[in-house]
Amino acid sequence: MFKFRAPAKLTRVLQIASMLALAPLACAEPDLNGLWFPGGGPGQSPKEHPFTPQAKRWSDEYLAKFKVEDDPGGWCVSPGLPRSIWGAPFPVEIVQTKDFINMFWEGYFQYRKIYMEGRPRPEPILNTRMGYSVGHWEGDVLVVETTHLREYPYMRRLPNTENALITERYTVENRKDSKGVSTRYLTNQMTLTDPLLYTQPITVTSSLRWSPTTPIMEYSCSEEIYDKYLQDRGLQLPDFSQGQ
Repeated sequence: MFKFRAPAKLTRVLQIASMLALAPLACAEPDLNGLWFPGGGPGQSPKEHPFTPQAKRWSDEYLAKFKVEDDPGGWCVSPGLPRSIWGAPFPVEIVQTKDFINMFWEGYFQYRKIYMEGRPRPEPILNTRMGYSVGHWEGDVLVVETTHLREYPYMRRLPNTENALITERYTVENRKDSKGVSTRYLTNQMTLTDPLLYTQPITVTSSLRWSPTTPIMEYSCSEEIYDKYLQDRGLQLPDFSQGQ
């Protein structure tokens, strides 16, 4: 019996077409470039912190001595991550390339670079307010892990030690208002893991809305102002190194 045998090139084409037909459709990476403005969310910290016993003692001692006006935000101390995810009502500018994503906050003039996995990047050197961030795409979701954070011992807010790990998942969606006008939103689900301070990870979700006409304006501050204020009041911040 005669059997038809397709040419090798045709067989290969048919194989590729079959594979493409069965493969799931790839999600395009969203364009994050441009100006964004805080778009609401449940806030920067949970109502109750799941403190470890040691952290609870630090918190109780802090709250017994420090007033609300003693918190650093009003004294030009940059909050850094995780508190600055969207921060106060200031715009954020994002610059996205295949190698990295830059984020620049008007508030405190904070700058953050997210290095994309698989691309050239420097090794981390120092712990900083924004830490060392590496991201990758899972379909249309940007996943970022941040380490090498500078400790933040102000217990009234959302403190962290230098061993903290932050994991974020960014998604973009279009939302319609009551008039049917559609606006792009960038939502971030952030999880803070810090076993010295918390008995379980803390997750905060908030968002930015696309706001291309909101410019970045000048913001000027100095950390020395707050350091001097604490010294004048005889206040001493918790020393996290004593809990290691």
